[in-house]
Amino acid sequence: MRPSLPHSRAAALLFLGLALLAGGCRQSPPPPPNILIITVDTLRADRVGAYGNTGGLTPNVDALAKEGVVFERGVSQVPLTWPSHAAIFTGTYPFHNGVQDFTGQPLSERFRTLAESFQAHGYATAAVVSSFVLDRSWGLARGFDSYDDSFAGQEFLEKNLGLVERPAEESVNHAITWLQARPQKPFFLWLHLYDPHSPYNPPEPFRTQYAKQPYDGEIAYADSQLGRLFAWLKQAPGNVYDNTLIVFLSDHGESLGEHGEKEHGFFVYDSTVRVPLVVKPPRGAALAAQRVPDAVETIQVGPTVLELAGVQDPIQKQFQAASLVPLLSGQPHGPERAAYSETFYPANSFGWSPLRSLRTSRYHYIEAPKQELYEHPGDPAEKINVAQQNAGVAARLREQLGQLLARYPAPAPAAGGTPSGASPEALEKLRSLGYLAYKAPAAADTKLADPKDKLPVFQDVLRATDLIQLGNYAAARALLAGVQQREPRLYLIPFLLGEAASHDAQWKEAEKQFGRAAALNPGFDQARMGLARALGLQGKTGPARELIGTLLAENPKNFRAWFLQAQIAAPGDPRASREALEKVIAIQPNFAPAYRDRGMLSMRENTYVSASEDLSRAVAMGMHDALTYNSLGICYSRMNRLEDAAANYRRALEADPSYAQAHLNLGFVYERMQQPDLAKKEYAEACRLDRRICALIANRK
Repeated sequence: MRPSLPHSRAAALLFLGLALLAGGCRQSPPPPPNILIITVDTLRADRVGAYGNTGGLTPNVDALAKEGVVFERGVSQVPLTWPSHAAIFTGTYPFHNGVQDFTGQPLSERFRTLAESFQAHGYATAAVVSSFVLDRSWGLARGFDSYDDSFAGQEFLEKNLGLVERPAEESVNHAITWLQARPQKPFFLWLHLYDPHSPYNPPEPFRTQYAKQPYDGEIAYADSQLGRLFAWLKQAPGNVYDNTLIVFLSDHGESLGEHGEKEHGFFVYDSTVRVPLVVKPPRGAALAAQRVPDAVETIQVGPTVLELAGVQDPIQKQFQAASLVPLLSGQPHGPERAAYSETFYPANSFGWSPLRSLRTSRYHYIEAPKQELYEHPGDPAEKINVAQQNAGVAARLREQLGQLLARYPAPAPAAGGTPSGASPEALEKLRSLGYLAYKAPAAADTKLADPKDKLPVFQDVLRATDLIQLGNYAAARALLAGVQQREPRLYLIPFLLGEAASHDAQWKEAEKQFGRAAALNPGFDQARMGLARALGLQGKTGPARELIGTLLAENPKNFRAWFLQAQIAAPGDPRASREALEKVIAIQPNFAPAYRDRGMLSMRENTYVSASEDLSRAVAMGMHDALTYNSLGICYSRMNRLEDAAANYRRALEADPSYAQAHLNLGFVYERMQQPDLAKKEYAEACRLDRRICALIANRK
């Protein structure tokens, strides 16, 4: 292997302008540039001013674009967050690296990442990610000195895991904090913002300003936070901004109703695979601001930043697409290369056909049971399928697609290892979070349905999910009953019916529906977990524990199963409940509900010091509910820490002003603190909210 060089010949040519400015004298090579890669999740290209939007949503990104190269037709390789980022940071296609959607395996260790390459060449490396779907367990943390992916543990129960996130302001703060404390050497920083992802809920003033377009409000908010980051880079000593190569892009777009799709992942039309891609070179590079009309792939980011940084690394043998430097610098290059996209979401989650596509600056070909071809720019909304009229073009692109798939086949599994090459510990953690290893059962025949034909079913499933989240369980059940008549073997239907019944506390119905879902898809652990919970909450502790035992025998790291076991055991067997909670904390130490429940057990045993420690930790990790604050207040009251007790009772009432018990407890503390007027006020409110309390305080008024 050739020795690593600080700069490649191409990079030396790009920085030639520095030597010319010095009058032709021999100069030491310029220092390697910093690298900043920014991915804003779910950002459509047409919402960015540099791509024609006139709404003023992205002034900071637009200013960046004026200093760099705008690729007008950036194409994502897959319209899903995790697999798209895996493709970007390895420079490989999803069908080759094995990361094709959110039901698969982590990234195999066979694939080198950009972070590993820059770390090996002396860079300080860091990542700040804003969603659990990019948690370190998936494999992208390799090569990062710092991988900031901490999220509040209770959200793992309260939200769909794809919605466990943090806002842009917090992530940008973390990025700036790392930059301030970084080692004095060039840095490679990846900042990921998740805000434009649904559900769209921007903070003020964007919520009010974009009340009718909350998706746009999320984009405007994310851009405002990037403005803070750019301002910090420009003000930092050492010309940090000028010396930094910045790549701005999105992992995928968002369909806002085009072709009947809401959000992303189901289809591969331009609305979800066309993304913004801007490269701002470091000052001194001989690169003029320009616009490039060619269709380019996001997997070309890796080859580009390595070449611009002058880094030679073994990862370059792994790359499956060329660097964009010839397009950046106006160098001669060959004919336009078609850009690839795919989605296996319809196949892996529903049992329907996958979709693959090739995009050029003129045509967009989609391989499906009913093939599609769209001609740009005359049909930017892709409404007119010209596959029959242009059969020759469709055939040529279909042939190119087949050649691409044959050129980069999926690697064979390692002997004796997991299919992905990931460690068993990583797989167990992912399965413990319910985010791995479920797929639709294989169809009885080989002819898979075209997702276009199944769109009404898909839309009804999404609509039912929304209704459940809104608490309209009767409407969700009615809608799903109709879908079930059309798709009697679709395991997601009884699962969602079980979810609706659970939210409505109809545990017998939940037991029936979760049982059906598990029978249709035995590998779908979420259904078996729902079944165990429904059994336990009906008092059927024996069958519930047996089912949980089966889940734990298959995967001892399933912290959700351990937590459910703790909840079932708590009323009658606190010791077993505590042991199960200890397992939860060992597996997932940032899972706040486990600390809360262990604190509750300690309160029952009158060990208030240890109870207060666990409850305080739960609060610090984001448990801000009235019950936790009230319980912590009780502990402090028993420990004679009256000020702390009163403060926590007040926090409980901020969370739930109608919590009568907290008013009563606060009154007791005020009385002990010799504040009778405040005590009287709290007693009166407690009595008003719960008449049963009136007798308890009859002699204290």
